[in-house]
Amino acid sequence: MPAPHAAACVLAALACMTAAADDSQPGAFAVSQRTVTVTRSNGSSFSAQIRYPATAASANAPFAPTAAPAPAVSFGHGFLSAVDLYDSTMDHLASHGYIVIATTSEGSLFPSHANFALDIRQCLTWLEQEDANPASWLSGAVDESAFGVSGHSMGGGASALAAAADTRIKCLATLAAAETNPSSSAAAAAIQRPSCFIVGSQDTIVAPATTQNQFNACDAPRIFTTITGGSHCGFIDSAIIACDSGAIPRAEQLVKTRALLLAFFNTHLRTDAARFAQVWGGAAPVAGTTATRDARMTSALSATSIEGSLDTVVPVTVSITNTGPDATAFRPRATAAGLSIEFEPAESAPLAAGASTQFTAWVRASKPGTYAATIDIVRTRDGAGASHALTATFTGGNGVSPDFNGDGAVDAQDLATLLNSWGACKGCPADLDGNGAVDAADLAAVLNAWG
Repeated sequence: MPAPHAAACVLAALACMTAAADDSQPGAFAVSQRTVTVTRSNGSSFSAQIRYPATAASANAPFAPTAAPAPAVSFGHGFLSAVDLYDSTMDHLASHGYIVIATTSEGSLFPSHANFALDIRQCLTWLEQEDANPASWLSGAVDESAFGVSGHSMGGGASALAAAADTRIKCLATLAAAETNPSSSAAAAAIQRPSCFIVGSQDTIVAPATTQNQFNACDAPRIFTTITGGSHCGFIDSAIIACDSGAIPRAEQLVKTRALLLAFFNTHLRTDAARFAQVWGGAAPVAGTTATRDARMTSALSATSIEGSLDTVVPVTVSITNTGPDATAFRPRATAAGLSIEFEPAESAPLAAGASTQFTAWVRASKPGTYAATIDIVRTRDGAGASHALTATFTGGNGVSPDFNGDGAVDAQDLATLLNSWGACKGCPADLDGNGAVDAADLAAVLNAWG
């Protein structure tokens, strides 16, 4: 067992133990909108709509300084679908602190999917340029390390083309992604970042099997999520010509879509541990959805339920195999109110595809009880991974706890109590192992529970 030290034993993200907020609800920021002109590398230009967290809800309002630096998502509209049809989805992300930029190009009857993908990427370049421009209203406001892409139907397929070609893009989330020319399914094999493919089960315009082909070809961590009863036009705010419908109302489908997108982007653009288990398994899914996940790894715990006493530390072995395609290190982490969990090692060496490794999770408690813990295994390369539930029951050992004064922490006051009782002391609270003396074993128990 590793040497005890309080900082390493305290869980790094205790706040994550609280239930995640309802991701379908608006965020804290007012949302403003601007129309901007984006210039391509060849000198031609196109307009784009940008939604962003602002100081007021009026058009062209100043950027909210507390949102900076903000992650950004470049969004692609569907075939013959105006960008305004996605207002609620874009506004939702912006209210949670995202910059969302959507090109209005390729809206004709004969769009170029290749050019559309280039424009989706060019929108990210425009954000970089504005971020670096001291005179811009976006100066210093963009997190250039946190770019994602998304889109619906044609825009979903084009965003996959963009993700396959642009290493700046950290993740992809599509809505009923259509097959494009060039093929988005073929391009998916080159995507190197986590990808989420969301479909409606009753889509009659782009069959879920079409998007499934892109999921199947994707050689990165991937998720295929189905909204039960959802339709193709359920991803837009109002019906257009030749729209379909599903068993659930459009408003309900949009609520689920907003929750799915926000959780995925928060996981991969904000490294939000509270959303990780929902996105990669281990937590309750968004109601009315099902998901197939392939994090390009397998993992297992040696036990999902453990028992121990307060004077013991219980080990759990975590086994991991990298299924590829690229080498990556793995980092375990845990959330569990009332427990202290320390991992050895704290992070693995990079594992080649097909290679395996193990961690030991040392679990202990300072008070008797049954605790629910979550152990996440995170791929350091891309932030994908897996979550495992662990139940831990700790009894009172010999009827005493290292927290002698009952203040909820094992600290200097408890250490002083132990040292003042040192030596033969049958029945003393500080005699944690009940051997009739307060000695080195009891000191070790206090140090192991420190914090």
